[in-house]
Amino acid sequence: MPQADRPAGPPPATPADAATVEVGRSATALLRDRRFGPYFFGSLASNTGTWFQNVAAILTIFTLTRSAFMVGLVTALQFGMQLVLAPVIGAVADRADRRLLIVVGQTLGGVAAAVLALLAFLDRLDPWLILAFVGLSGVGQAITGPAAQALVPNIVGRADVAQAIALHSLTFNLSRAIGPVAGAATYTLAGAGTAFAVNAGSFLVFALALARVRLPRPGDGTRARGRLGVFGGLAYVRDRPDLVRCLIAVALIGLAMEPINTLSPLFAESFGGGDVLVGIFITCFGVGSALIAGWVGRLRRVVGSGRTGALGVLALGAGMTVLAVSPGPVTAVAGIAVAGAGYLLAVSDVNATMQQGLADAVRGRVMALWSMCFLGIRPFAAMLHGWLGDTFSARVAAFVAAVAAVAAAVTLTGRLAVPGRSRSRRQPAGPDAE
Repeated sequence: MPQADRPAGPPPATPADAATVEVGRSATALLRDRRFGPYFFGSLASNTGTWFQNVAAILTIFTLTRSAFMVGLVTALQFGMQLVLAPVIGAVADRADRRLLIVVGQTLGGVAAAVLALLAFLDRLDPWLILAFVGLSGVGQAITGPAAQALVPNIVGRADVAQAIALHSLTFNLSRAIGPVAGAATYTLAGAGTAFAVNAGSFLVFALALARVRLPRPGDGTRARGRLGVFGGLAYVRDRPDLVRCLIAVALIGLAMEPINTLSPLFAESFGGGDVLVGIFITCFGVGSALIAGWVGRLRRVVGSGRTGALGVLALGAGMTVLAVSPGPVTAVAGIAVAGAGYLLAVSDVNATMQQGLADAVRGRVMALWSMCFLGIRPFAAMLHGWLGDTFSARVAAFVAAVAAVAAAVTLTGRLAVPGRSRSRRQPAGPDAE
C-alpha cells in the first residue's frame, strides 16, 4: 500500500523511544487537566448512576422472580447490544465527532432510565418491562462505548495514554465503590423509582461535562477510509498477533469478572444477608479497583506490558477462588476486593497496549472489537453463570470464573509488545490495505 494512503496516526515507535513512550503525567496531574478532568468526573457520574439502575433492576427482578437466570438476563440485555451495534458505531466513530456520539448514547440511556423511574413510581413495573428498557439502555451504552474508548487518546498525549486509560477504567470501577451500595440503600429506603431517576439525572451531568472538553481538530488524513463496520477493524488486526491476543484476553476477563454481578444475590442470600449485602459485594469489587488504579502506569514500566496484565488476571482468578470457598461474608468481601484490583490492572494494561500502537483513523473500529469481546461476552457470561448458580451453586459458577481468569493469564504470559512496533514493513498498515 503506498505510504500516502496509510491512515494517519502516531508513527511506529523505534527502539530508542520504546522505553519512554509510557512515561507521562501522574494520575493526580491528569485529573487536574482541563480536558481530561471534566471527562473523568462526568464519566464517573454517569457510570455511578448506571449502577443505581443496575442494582435496582437486579433487586426488583430477583424479588419478582427469585431467579438468578432472570438476573443474568438483565446483564445480558444491558451488554448484548454491543455485539449488534458496536461494529457500526466503531466505524462511525472513525468518521464523525466522537464526543457527539457519546452525547447521543447518553441521551438514549437517560430516556430509558426516566421511563423506568416513571413506571416504578406508578407501580407498573413487571419483569418484561424491566428487561425491555434495560435493553434500550444497552443500546445507548453500545453507542457510547467505542466512541468513549477511542476518545481518551485524543484528549491526552501519547505519553499519558496508559495512565489515562487506567483512570478511564477506574470510572467504571470507582462507580462500583459508590453506586451499588448507594443504589441498594436508595432502593431499600426510597424505592426503585428513585434509583432509576438518579441514573437519568447522571446522564445530564456527563453531557454537561463533555460540553467543556475542547479537542484539537483532526487533520485531513485522520478520517477513516475503506470498508465500513467491523470488517475494517478485522482487516487491521488480522496480521497483528498481539492485537488478536489482547482481544482473546479481554473476552476471558469479561467471562471471569461477570459473577460479581450475577451471583451476588445468591451469595448474599446464602450468607443470610439482604439487599444491602448485595450492594456491598459489588462495591468491594470497585474498591479493589480504585486502590490499584493509580499504580497502573508505574507497574507497566516496572513489570512490562502483557506481564502486568497476566499478573492482574491471576489476582482476579485468586479472588474468585477465595469467593468460591468463602465460609462467610467477610472472607467473600476480601476475595471480591482482590478480584477487583486484579481486574482493573489486567484490563487497563491490555487496553493501553492496544491503544498505544493504533492509528487514530481506525481506533474506533478496533475498539469496537474490544467492546464486542469485553462487553459482548458478558450476556453469555451472565446467562452461563446464572444457569450454573441456579442448577448447581454460586460457588461452582465462581470456580468457573476463576478458570477463565487462568486462561486469560496463559494468553498474556508471552511478551506483549505494543502492537505495530515490531511489524514488518511488508504488512498492511490499515483496514483498506491490500
